[in-house]
Amino acid sequence: MENKFKNWHVALIEKVQKITGLSNYQIIWLSFLEGLLIGICFGYILF
Repeated sequence: MENKFKNWHVALIEKVQKITGLSNYQIIWLSFLEGLLIGICFGYILF
């Protein structure tokens, strides 16, 4: 199950990278910013 999910996720990221033309580094930064934004929203809602 874990390998199937990992393979699906890797394939999805590669597909998005081909469509958008983003590098691995840019994808990592976007993921970080998305997590930061979601964390700020949850923090604002909860506190």
